[in-house]
Order: sequence, then C-alpha cells, then structure tokens
Amino acid sequence: MRYLCYLLLFIAFLFQGCSTDNGAPDPKTSEYYFRFKVDGVEIEYEFTPDSYINLTGIYEKDENKEIYAINIAGFGNILEPGTTNYLSIFVSDSLDISTGVTYSNIPGEGDDFPDLLFSMGYVDSEGNSYGAAAFGDNPLYSNLYEPAFVEFPEIADTYISGTFSGTLIWYDTSTGINEFVDSVVVSEGEFKVPRY
Repeated sequence: MRYLCYLLLFIAFLFQGCSTDNGAPDPKTSEYYFRFKVDGVEIEYEFTPDSYINLTGIYEKDENKEIYAINIAGFGNILEPGTTNYLSIFVSDSLDISTGVTYSNIPGEGDDFPDLLFSMGYVDSEGNSYGAAAFGDNPLYSNLYEPAFVEFPEIADTYISGTFSGTLIWYDTSTGINEFVDSVVVSEGEFKVPRY
C-alpha cells in the first residue's frame, strides 16, 4: 500500500509539471536543456515554453512525514498522441535530497540508495517503455533491473540541474509475468530544467 501512495505521488508531480507558466524563459535565450544518448545515439529535447512546458523539475518535501521527492522530466513533444519520446527520473527518500550525491536504484552502486522510490523511465518514439526502478528495499524488485544513476549538482529556487545514466529494460507484462523484451543503455545524460 505504501508503494501505491508513492506511485500516486509521482503521477501527481508529473502532471503538476505540465502546467503552464506565463513567466517561462524564451527558448532562444534560455540555458535550459535535456540531452542524453540511447545506445550511442544522441537525443535532445529543446526547451519550448511558448508552445508547451516540455522540461520540468519539481522538488517537494514534507518534513513532518519525512518524505522528500524530486521529479525531472523531458519530453520531445508532450502533445504527441500517446505521449512518446520522453524520459523521466523520480527519487523519493526519507532524507532530504542532496546535491553532489549519486543516487542509484541498486544498493551499493551509487553514493545513496533512496529508501522510498527510485525510478528512471524512457519511452522511445515508437512507444516502447524502458525503465529501472527500486521500491525501497523491497526484494521483489531487486533482480528485475540493472543499475541506473542520477546526480543533482544544483537544486536552485528556479531550476534543477543534473546528470544521469543507466541500463533501462523493457518488460512485456501482458501475461501477468515480467518477460524481458529489450534493453537500452542511456549515457551522457545531462539536464538543466526550470523548477516549477
């Protein structure tokens, strides 16, 4: 049940990031970016605030409940039917999200393993969904994913910057069993996104 709450929190953060902001920076003078390689092929999502908000960063904290969460998302075109061609990163921990710390979905792989949720998901232009996740220390998910990493050098009032990488896996779950289909290697990921 606890994991369902965190998943719903993630979805709420994602949709909050899709809201418009009349004060959004001009893409011609903007320093915002979201770029990475998938199996060596470079992908870049150009910041387009005049059309739609396609790069977002959200950082929320509830110190009373000890829930800290950061959500980063980049979309090639958020208006495409089926919403394809995007990458999102979500980290939730009972400790404050720190700058300069490498978070990973596998214990011992990075500097820190979030005890609530780690998720990195990529949907390609064909709609195929790849991911890496960890639901705290739940052993049911520990063998499903390869390592993925994210670091936040800056969490400012108006933007969030970071780097990311990892091996993301596509599972077919239509039969109720996770069946491996394919994987992609995400490398040289970096972003600087507006914080909403």
